[in-house]
Amino acid sequence: MSEQRYDHINRWNVLLDELCNRAGFVDTASLAARFCELSNNGAQREFDTAMRNLNNWRSGRHVPRLRSLRILEQLLGVDDDPALAARWHALYRQAREAEEDNEPAVPAGTAAQATGGQRGLAWFDMRTAAGGALLFCLGVGSGALLASDWRPWSLVPADAPLVDYTPEFQITVGESRIIHSERGDCGKLPRDWPDVANALPVTQTGTFSDGGLARRNSKFCKGETPARAIVFTATQAGVEEFLIQGDFFRVTVAEAGAQAEAVAQ
Repeated sequence: MSEQRYDHINRWNVLLDELCNRAGFVDTASLAARFCELSNNGAQREFDTAMRNLNNWRSGRHVPRLRSLRILEQLLGVDDDPALAARWHALYRQAREAEEDNEPAVPAGTAAQATGGQRGLAWFDMRTAAGGALLFCLGVGSGALLASDWRPWSLVPADAPLVDYTPEFQITVGESRIIHSERGDCGKLPRDWPDVANALPVTQTGTFSDGGLARRNSKFCKGETPARAIVFTATQAGVEEFLIQGDFFRVTVAEAGAQAEAVAQ
């Protein structure tokens, strides 16, 4: 597939559907069967789940998680065409961000769906219990806060780096650079490094290490939120593409001497 044949596609689910059709998966059933085969899930329950997920992905209702995305890439041969892979990951990132923007920050509760009379009764009950609730909060609220996983912004240094997403970058052997960050829930500190490291890909051109606490702009959190910086250290010259949390990266690693010569020339 040449770039001219899909560069007009501006939505990830449309590109997915186009690739499925070109691969012969016109009906979702055959696609789900192959998907289950690659994911080693052949039970009927997994097949039904795959059918539902694939219909949602192809229609644009949802986007897949990283593991499912990689299975789709393998199934459709996305990585066989670098230009297609770049377009695929760019559109996926847009779709994922759009889905985050559309998620409610706080799930709607049953109280919001109550009738007018029910809401009035709930308001009366709330006022009746206000005194007791206030005493409860003052008495044990601080203890509950310490027991929870919420940790305040004050634990993040004021000079913590603000990490932006740059999908393509150049680096020399021996150089280290922050290339990405993982946020926690809005306003909370991110996961510890061992948990983050376990989800990172294996690369041929470098290694990953903990960059400490950082800041990251999040549309879902509507601003900056704490994050854990991910540092890439180049160890071998070459060009490599990989995914971190569904975000596409292309790194070009050059020998330090070669880059110095290029600058001198």
